[in-house]
Amino acid sequence: MELQIVERNQAIGLTVIVIVVASLGVIAVWNPPPTPDVRIGYLTKDLHQLALRVAVENGLFEREGINVQLEEFGNGGYVMDGFLAGEIDMGYLGAAPALVKSLNQDIMITILAAVNMEGSAIMVKKSEYDAGHVTTIADLVGKTVLHPGPATVQNFLLRLALNQSGLSLANVTAESAIPAAMADSLTASTPAFVVWEPFNGLAEYEEKAVPLALSGEIWPRHPCCVVASDNTFMANNPEIVQKVIDIHAEAETWIIANPAEAIAIAVDWLEMDLTPVTTSFNNIIFDYNLNRTGIEMYLDFLIHEDFIITAKIPSDTTVFLDSFLNTTFVDNLLLCC
Repeated sequence: MELQIVERNQAIGLTVIVIVVASLGVIAVWNPPPTPDVRIGYLTKDLHQLALRVAVENGLFEREGINVQLEEFGNGGYVMDGFLAGEIDMGYLGAAPALVKSLNQDIMITILAAVNMEGSAIMVKKSEYDAGHVTTIADLVGKTVLHPGPATVQNFLLRLALNQSGLSLANVTAESAIPAAMADSLTASTPAFVVWEPFNGLAEYEEKAVPLALSGEIWPRHPCCVVASDNTFMANNPEIVQKVIDIHAEAETWIIANPAEAIAIAVDWLEMDLTPVTTSFNNIIFDYNLNRTGIEMYLDFLIHEDFIITAKIPSDTTVFLDSFLNTTFVDNLLLCC
């Protein structure tokens, strides 16, 4: 008799659980999450893209009545893959991967605004630098250099630094790696990496690596990250795109005017100490104005380095850039306050 009661209670309990779960399912069906107005891709813990985090933390999207869905990617090449797969409508990414993949894979996007200049570095293992083994770019010959991916601004900067030293990428072994793991992966045979902030500042703070060349030394005031939009989304939703660019420019302006508060947001977002974040922050120039000359230099160098498939090289790069870059939304900015 006691066993029957236990079994009956268990049966009742299971029935209740089934009913509750089924009810939750009905609630989920009848109350689906709202469809986002815009899906924005961005890079994992990339301090260059602090404006997007500031916009979220300061409630700028909510203020403008925009329901935004953020999608995180490991590098700019993956952001372009997100565009291709229809996973995002707009994105924060490097100018180099935007150029390479839009041309090579016919991914139809347009760059609308800049995000930052400079803010990357070639870093070398501290013990190798202190021992005098690697103190110049030329000392990297025959060694492995970690980078975040072939179609990235950082890969471009590595190639440029090598060229400036009379070398080429063929003189080193370039190996893709996850930015957060680069500093811990350094050895005597793999003594260097190139990546965006804050990973350089963090590696220096933890005494794992020191700067061999800041990107501003390789190419002063070089363009880096940009904001781009899928062309179809831009054509169908110009008001939303304008609001996103307005918000982006407002966030960039706020960062410049409130560096201490911006750094505080970055510390929480990146989950890092104040010192490395401050060091990294000071290596970045935040600016939403597009540098067409810089983008053109990227394109010429990418063509020269055989990044662009021969059949995909624009017959007239000026005409291509006229359509690939659109400053209309920045020209029409409506900055709050």
